[in-house]
Amino acid sequence: MREVVSGVSFLLALLFYGAASALFFLDVARNRTRGPAALDLAGRGPGHALDATRPSFNAAPPSRLAPLLLGVGALGHATYVTFASFVARVCPVHSVHFMLSVASLLAIAVYLVARRRFRIDALGLLIGPLGLAFLLGTFFLGKPHPEPKLHPMFIAAHVMANLLGIALFLLAGASAALYLVQENRLKHKRHVERMGGLPPLDILDRAVHRFLIAGFPLLTLGIVTGTFWAHRLEMGNTEEVMRAVFGYATWLLIALVLLLRAAAGWRGRRAAYGTIAGLVFAAAVLVIYLVRPAAGLGG
Repeated sequence: MREVVSGVSFLLALLFYGAASALFFLDVARNRTRGPAALDLAGRGPGHALDATRPSFNAAPPSRLAPLLLGVGALGHATYVTFASFVARVCPVHSVHFMLSVASLLAIAVYLVARRRFRIDALGLLIGPLGLAFLLGTFFLGKPHPEPKLHPMFIAAHVMANLLGIALFLLAGASAALYLVQENRLKHKRHVERMGGLPPLDILDRAVHRFLIAGFPLLTLGIVTGTFWAHRLEMGNTEEVMRAVFGYATWLLIALVLLLRAAAGWRGRRAAYGTIAGLVFAAAVLVIYLVRPAAGLGG
């Protein structure tokens, strides 16, 4: 009976967490610049720059269904953790993955209580996927028996999701770098006459955002599916630790850039710097993927 309740609660939590995360992402993705506020700043003449301190867009109202799904997913998560601890004979206090599950449940509870008062609906972009990742971590790391080998197609999907996500972040980083170069030229009135072939600042800013929007779900999928290999972190595998650290750092930075754009109107220079910082960590993940056969990382 415990096994049945544990399995059903896990599947329900997985379903509702996934749906809530998708809705939170769509809320952030649709909060784009609209109307006359989207000005061609390069066409306004030298010295003008995006005002990153004021939101220049009309934010769409957040979805009411996403927090509800997140709450239902958290209930399923809590039920699974409770029953799984009895089934697997694992004490939550002495288990890292169970402690992370409890921490994510507390974070979700605080978020659901505070989101309306502090207007932090967009924070669900972080909370939803984290709850999903820690749920999977509890499921796969809490097994008292060795887990079966994964299908090659699943491994290929995991790798391709990461690599495609990083490729889109490379494009976003390139657009962000070009934005900073052109903004600096406009600010100091240098080489303005040579800038006819460069895109306007507003177009570059939107390109950065769209590349991040396209790459973020792929990286999230890579992070979630990567939970299958999380047991290697506890074994001290250097390669896996490095890749996980850089992967989560990339995901967190990109999520913060998207979150701050939706919630605080961060655009222009701030978004560009955040994107480039995320690109540095994404490049580190890519380097580990490419050089590990030659370097023999992880032994």
